[in-house]
Amino acid sequence: MTIRVSAWAIRTPTPVVLLVIALTLAGLISYINLPVKQLPNVEFPIVVVSVTQSGAAPSEVESQITRPVEDALAGIAGLRHVSSTVSLGSSNTTAEFELGSDMQKATDDVRTAVEQARVLLPQGIDPPSTRRVDIASLPIITYAVAAPKMSPAELSWFVDNTIARTLQAQSGVSQVARVGGVSREINITLDPERLAAFGVTAAQVNAALFATNLNETGGRANLTGAEQTVRVLGEARDVAAIGATTIPLASGAYIRLNDIALVDDGAGEQRAFARLDGRPVVAFQVSKTKEASDVSTEDKVKAAIAGLEKANPGVSFTQVVSTVDNTRRSFTATMHVLIEGMVLAALVVFLFLRSWRATVIAALAMPLSLIPTFAVMAIWGFSLNSISLLGLTLVIGILVDDAIVEIENIEKRIEAGATPYRAALLGADAIGLAVIATTATIVAVFAPVSFMGGQVGQFFREFGLTVSVAVVFSLLIARFFTPVLAAYFLKPKAAQPHRPLPAFYAKALEWNFVHPWLALASGTILLIGSLALASTLPTGFNPVPDTGIAYLSIEGPQGATLALMEEAVEGVSHAIQEMPDVERVFAQVGGEGSLNSGHMTVVLKRHRTMKTDAFQRSLTGILRDVPDVRIATESGFGQAGLEVVLTGDDSVVLERAQMELLRQMRSLPEILEPRPAPPPAAPELVIRPKTDEAARLQVSSRTIAQAVRVATIGDIDANVSKFSTQERRIPIRVRLSQPDRQSLDVISNLRLPTLAGKTTTLGSVADLSLDEGPGQIIRYDRARRVSVKADLNDVTLGQALEKINALPIMRNLPPGVKLAQTGDTEAMTDLFGSIVIAMLAGIGLIYAVLVLLFHSFFKPVTIISALPLTLIGAFVALKIAGLAITLPVLIGMLMLLGLAAKNSILLVEFAIEDEDAGQSQREAILNACRERARPIIMTSVAMAAGMVPTALGLGEGASFRQPMAVAVIGGLISSTILALLLVPVVYELVERIEWRLRPHFGRFITPKTPGDDDPIDEPARPVKMQPRNAPQ
Repeated sequence: MTIRVSAWAIRTPTPVVLLVIALTLAGLISYINLPVKQLPNVEFPIVVVSVTQSGAAPSEVESQITRPVEDALAGIAGLRHVSSTVSLGSSNTTAEFELGSDMQKATDDVRTAVEQARVLLPQGIDPPSTRRVDIASLPIITYAVAAPKMSPAELSWFVDNTIARTLQAQSGVSQVARVGGVSREINITLDPERLAAFGVTAAQVNAALFATNLNETGGRANLTGAEQTVRVLGEARDVAAIGATTIPLASGAYIRLNDIALVDDGAGEQRAFARLDGRPVVAFQVSKTKEASDVSTEDKVKAAIAGLEKANPGVSFTQVVSTVDNTRRSFTATMHVLIEGMVLAALVVFLFLRSWRATVIAALAMPLSLIPTFAVMAIWGFSLNSISLLGLTLVIGILVDDAIVEIENIEKRIEAGATPYRAALLGADAIGLAVIATTATIVAVFAPVSFMGGQVGQFFREFGLTVSVAVVFSLLIARFFTPVLAAYFLKPKAAQPHRPLPAFYAKALEWNFVHPWLALASGTILLIGSLALASTLPTGFNPVPDTGIAYLSIEGPQGATLALMEEAVEGVSHAIQEMPDVERVFAQVGGEGSLNSGHMTVVLKRHRTMKTDAFQRSLTGILRDVPDVRIATESGFGQAGLEVVLTGDDSVVLERAQMELLRQMRSLPEILEPRPAPPPAAPELVIRPKTDEAARLQVSSRTIAQAVRVATIGDIDANVSKFSTQERRIPIRVRLSQPDRQSLDVISNLRLPTLAGKTTTLGSVADLSLDEGPGQIIRYDRARRVSVKADLNDVTLGQALEKINALPIMRNLPPGVKLAQTGDTEAMTDLFGSIVIAMLAGIGLIYAVLVLLFHSFFKPVTIISALPLTLIGAFVALKIAGLAITLPVLIGMLMLLGLAAKNSILLVEFAIEDEDAGQSQREAILNACRERARPIIMTSVAMAAGMVPTALGLGEGASFRQPMAVAVIGGLISSTILALLLVPVVYELVERIEWRLRPHFGRFITPKTPGDDDPIDEPARPVKMQPRNAPQ
């Protein structure tokens, strides 16, 4: 079968050259404009509902807020999981939907459900917020700001106002979030003795301010012949006016606010702080939009920061950490690896062909296939990210394969005495079917990768499509442009003698033909041995990247104060800074209702002695003895290295199972620092109304709660008065002083209003006691959830899970307690399932493509039989390199399917052509081995050479690419050697089976008999079937 497109291109080269130039220019322009990102655009089908109720205990938040919200969301179509985290005064419920859901509709449905449930929620909550989670919204750069001449409140406002507005004006910036600092507030500090003397409650003071200190519309008036808008201006114009606010008394008299409180223009209570190398700072984090380039966005942010520094000489900026630095270095390293791979592949071609002209022609196929791929990536909205660049580094050796096969076939004819023009006309189209078949198999393997399910499938959509497009362009270059260059650029050569089959290869083939079953048994034994070897290899989700940024979690005791956490962070920062590889340490503690937990980011020096994961493991021993706090490593997404999750309805049984699991996990050397989550109980001040006395005085539980809430935290923002300036509205916070809030006697003597218009004390109508309650509550699918977190001790996630699942508690969980797979554990399970499906789909598509190309159901079986041979070398290479079976390795396995099929196609296609020409099957397959052995070895060696820089782990981000390259190179070696030895044997055996079945299924196996395609000039006559030569 010949497809004469190459002959057309040789005879009319002008349109071909113009097309190549146009594609190259389009690709170069697209490359310049493609955004550079860390990760591809991925949409997580997640919506988060946040509800806050200042000061509310987690138990009350769970029962009064979280459960009603979860129940409201449960009926939404497409909901997969619902999980909640409940802490002091805060409830965050995460709704996870099925992949492919319309997230705009899902977000609207969640918002509607929460609004409908609003009547079931307490009155004293802030308005619920609903937002979609976008991985692109994670911060890309963090800065610390210092200004000696500014107060903390002024510096915080400078960040919130000047810096945020300036940066958000830059294209690509989506959000600027302050870390640490305090907000300006008007503090009304009540005097409890004077409150008691005047018989005024804290709630009454707050209500009086809220009612009088405001501006309201008064309708319309029509005076003096003109229409006017009526405004009621009751807001105070300065702090002194606030202090003069009148507070009515039950007796009918009134007092001034200054009589019972101290009015101060200051800052709110500090509930969070940030430290850089132990120094107090105010920091801010910059997030980008989904479509924006990480690199260009950071460039614009840095330029804007430089402008702010120039305009504000008293303010200094320090870059704390930037994930874009790794993105830049990884991108640069990948480009270097691509160029190095191209050069090595070209050297391999030169070593085989010994012709610089032929080498240039073959080498040009790589950039000319790669560059137009960027144009298609731009059209599809892709970016230059770690995943798409991984595909390009992996495919670089494949891009030269088709050109090698074409140019080698043309060179062979030149050596036989043909002119380059004639050799190109005959040689290129003679190899056309094989080239098309090999490209089709590669596409058939990677197309399913683009449509894998789960989150992994979203990440690798760009990978599969990028590889497929690049391979298609390599086919076009090989079929159109390579023959043109060969026809007009190569030089004639003196006729060379026909190359015989190498003696050692001929003897090996002869032995295999004589002992076919022994040969196949040998291959099978090797395969079984490699699978046994694979069982000893560790498994994991992702290789640990060496980013130079270590993330830690810091957790103090429940009820820890701000002072305790500041002292602990200072000690931890100092201990870490003593390590020689550390450049800076950034800590952020508090926020979201909790003071006892936070995160630390350790930036390592560029030239360091330890990799990031080794550094994190070394911290365990150094920080284990730091008093009062627990330090643990985590990922950049805030996840621990390992988390075992248990769910159940009975909290007592669940906690008992958690503690037993924790005890047993402490005996495993594979893990470090196992710790319970959520943490143990937190201290509480419990107020229990005296039912009879409260009823007699007609003091309700709500009145008690409101009075205590106002006195201790100043009520929620929606219920406090505001002081307006030209720029903002500042809360006026009414509460007791810090020392009074720490006194049980003062709180017990708080005044409460009675129905009779008098006041009584809190201690008269309620009992106050110190107790314990949950500090945090975690729920999963509307049930309580607990877990044990741990760090990995130089093992993979798969190895650690294997040991944990063998623990007695895991084999015999209590009734009602279930193991839930979340995080990396769930992702790894989904990954292996998706890869298996992709492999099966790839094999099925390869078979279907080959059936269509060869018009036979049996010939493709010969090619498919070579696919398992790739596993032998891949597993051996991983074992030698000491690497685990992770996500990039599995993707490499998929590629090996296509590469193994390619080698077999080159042999089988040639043998079929010779058989059709009248040769016996043995002669045909031997001739195929003689003619195609060199191009098979050349393409395999070129492919392997192109990935050597990646396999050596050169450049930034190599930890992700290296395992894939090692597996592919190992698989290439085994599949190439064994395919040349075993595929000829399988070919003969399949031919014999086909021959025996032909009499029964001839109409399906053999599509036509000689003469069927002759012109129909007369009624058809019976024709006796004359099949090809019978197998020997």
